[in-house]
Amino acid sequence: MITCTLNGKKYTVDFITGRALREMEPAAKVYGKIVSLSQAALKGETIQTDDQISIPEAMDVMIRWFCVLFGNQFTPDDVLDYYPVDRLMHDIALALMAVQTQTTGVLDEFPTKAAQTDMTAPA
Repeated sequence: MITCTLNGKKYTVDFITGRALREMEPAAKVYGKIVSLSQAALKGETIQTDDQISIPEAMDVMIRWFCVLFGNQFTPDDVLDYYPVDRLMHDIALALMAVQTQTTGVLDEFPTKAAQTDMTAPA
């Protein structure tokens, strides 16, 4: 079961529908494009203007799919207003990969918890 908590409300999905699988292509393509552009930028490569994508456009596509994944129990505005910004893109990418690889059992609760780091200096 996948669980998502937004604005204190808990949403659940017992199974991933065929619609979520069918509708994921635009989100997966946008995510792939973001990864490619990020890698090119890290390498210092020039990014052609026709390859660029706006952040709002990319987020809208991926958030719409995330809502479909949860059977449209919440809206894109709910996600934009109440989902923790530091987990949003990570969780959507995790959901995309889990559905693609048929490993949805890892999608047990959203938003996921960020990894804790030990900030103490070594002795």
